Amino acid sequence: MADTQLNHIINKVENEKKIFANKSAFDTSNPPSKIISRVNEVGKIVGYILDYKQQQVVPLVSIYGRSGTGKSTLLKYVCDYIPEVKLCFTNLRKAKTVFGTINLILNQLDQPSLTSAQGMNLGLEKIRETILNTMKSKNKKLFVLALDEFDVIFYDKRGNPSDFVYKLVEMVAELKEKCCLAMIFTISNNILSDYDLDDRVRSRIGNSEIFFKPYTQEETLKILQQRSEEAFGKKIDDKVLKECARFSYLEHGDARRAVDLLRVSAEIAAKENKEISVEHIKSASKQLQKDRLGEVISSLSYHSKVITLVLAVKTYGLDDEWHTTKSIFDSYPKYLDAEPVGYRRFSELLNDLENSGLLVSKTGSKGHKGYKSEYSLVVDPEIVGELIDKEWWNENVVKPKANFDEADSLGVTSGPLFDLYKQVKKHRQSQW
Repeated sequence: MADTQLNHIINKVENEKKIFANKSAFDTSNPPSKIISRVNEVGKIVGYILDYKQQQVVPLVSIYGRSGTGKSTLLKYVCDYIPEVKLCFTNLRKAKTVFGTINLILNQLDQPSLTSAQGMNLGLEKIRETILNTMKSKNKKLFVLALDEFDVIFYDKRGNPSDFVYKLVEMVAELKEKCCLAMIFTISNNILSDYDLDDRVRSRIGNSEIFFKPYTQEETLKILQQRSEEAFGKKIDDKVLKECARFSYLEHGDARRAVDLLRVSAEIAAKENKEISVEHIKSASKQLQKDRLGEVISSLSYHSKVITLVLAVKTYGLDDEWHTTKSIFDSYPKYLDAEPVGYRRFSELLNDLENSGLLVSKTGSKGHKGYKSEYSLVVDPEIVGELIDKEWWNENVVKPKANFDEADSLGVTSGPLFDLYKQVKKHRQSQW
């Protein structure tokens, strides 16, 4: 590549970036300049934290609500605002297991990781000692351990998440005996009672909960107005912002994703050297869906990818959203280049895919056949197929489906197209 070409690319990209005065305003991990709505929720967080002034705090508070409702952002905002509080914020998605969570907490406290052979008890002891030393050196009054995406550790089949939570609460009690106040905030999409916790844990943690309801369309608009003014350094057409808020509210009700949608819309508009329009928002929505789906699918195991592909094929080819566990399991070996897993493990993989947000399930009565679970993709099957194997998808799914639909629409009953129609129909029934 010649220097002139590289200079041209650099100048082009720099011009595109001029649309932003402060792009970091779109980073939702950064605290907001002001709190929009959520006064009630913030009040509850402050209430639990300020109990330290009476030397009595609850050991564990469960914050729950849908993604993008401000749970993590506002907890960090409050803790950072109160100087007497020392916050240790950990996202458990980075850990995935109980022991991984212990190491993640240690790392957040600037301590080295332990080996699995050293065990959970030693890890908790190290955490306790580090908290005591930190609080003494920093001269803080309350230590807050925030466990974001708390539900992740309950997918750990080998560990014992319930026992881990119990020991964390016990650790908080032990710290209090040493005149060190500490409390735990769990952050997830579900209420704490939804998780598999044994009775001894439930009796210790009580019912300290804060629910974050989804943002309304009007609240989402206010968030976008605030963020856009900081990011662009000028006022953006309210028509565009309202459409962005409407899109986000109808699609997912997630304020974080609404901000991402506006950012990507601006990037698309900049490449076209145009002002942001409603059409840019529509384009950005499709791009974001594909990007997010790509991230999820790329992290899946081989068997989970195949199961997802089977559901995509069935949904696209049969024009049917819901499919039983058995029908998916029966089709799944035909798509494999390896030995299939057993039925029990297959069901576990389906549950994992549901937890990842790719599928939803429902269980209903089938009369004398008993109860059966059915699964449905929550994303466009075409996008799934193209992301997993675009060439295979077009050749083995899109073309046969097009031929089938053409014959069906023409009402063909004889001739070469009819023969092809019968072949495709037989293929759909046996393969899809």
